[in-house]
Amino acid sequence: MKTKLIFTINGCIHLLIGTFLWVQAVIVGKGGILAEQLEKKAPGQELTDGIYLVLASTVDTVGAFNIGIGLMLVSIRNLVDLESARKVLRGHTFLCACGLLLSALFNTIFLEGGPPLPVLILLIIAVNLAAYGSRKGTI
Repeated sequence: MKTKLIFTINGCIHLLIGTFLWVQAVIVGKGGILAEQLEKKAPGQELTDGIYLVLASTVDTVGAFNIGIGLMLVSIRNLVDLESARKVLRGHTFLCACGLLLSALFNTIFLEGGPPLPVLILLIIAVNLAAYGSRKGTI
């Protein structure tokens, strides 16, 4: 599989996840997914403005970082050096596996929370594509 395709797919995955999170935190506001997640984690608790501010500032930061990662991957998809492309994909594998996927799985298993299922599936796809491209990607 060509590294350009892997960069494009993974970049779009991160853009999709980041946009979803950012829109939920900033545009949709208190009535969106944050309220649903709080109700699941703390039944009967009210989502006050203070609690919302803490949650939204974390969620929109994670969303913004995902948008940045997506833009970075899309902007470097035309790398012509195979070794450099594989190194970037290896770094992306570590980023997704350690920072994103490990955290998502930990929160899902131990804290009864975590990302929505589509986001978890997209992260699994991204880490597998990046790992494949870091080993067997072509230009």
